[in-house]
Amino acid sequence: MKKLGRPFKQDNWIKELENVLNNENILFLSDSDLVFLVNKNLDEADRICKSTFEKWKAGKHHKDDVAGEKFIELVHHALIKQKQFLSKKMIDDDKNWQRYAWIMERKFAEWNLKRISENINRNEQSAIIQITASTDEQAKLIDNIINIDFEEIKPIRIPISSDDNKDENYDF
Repeated sequence: MKKLGRPFKQDNWIKELENVLNNENILFLSDSDLVFLVNKNLDEADRICKSTFEKWKAGKHHKDDVAGEKFIELVHHALIKQKQFLSKKMIDDDKNWQRYAWIMERKFAEWNLKRISENINRNEQSAIIQITASTDEQAKLIDNIINIDFEEIKPIRIPISSDDNKDENYDF
């Protein structure tokens, strides 16, 4: 049986990624830098673009795809190694630990305590909107919307006078 389409690049790319992650100082590499370093060691046919790397990194692969899981594992392991390295440097350097904390805050969002604090404070200062209901039905509707407890409210009939002064009831 003849295979259709081009051969899958992920297996060769992952092998070279593992070599780069083990042999390079990857602390200050961006995704673009990492893609470049891996691609430069591969044949043209096995290279990928940054958007493909980003898709793989976002986990866009089949759930049974062993190569995709291996890729995610390698990237996650590299990030853990970077955190461990920075943490060790912070602990070991009594005088200049701040520079490693600065790098840690910018490299890893969960360590950026200033941004986290600003987001929490910003959420606490949210605007308050007060809604006043003129009838019990409107009050019930507003309460249901606020509490996300939807309950059916029956339509009411509103009397409307016509041009010939005759009152008719129309469904709301």
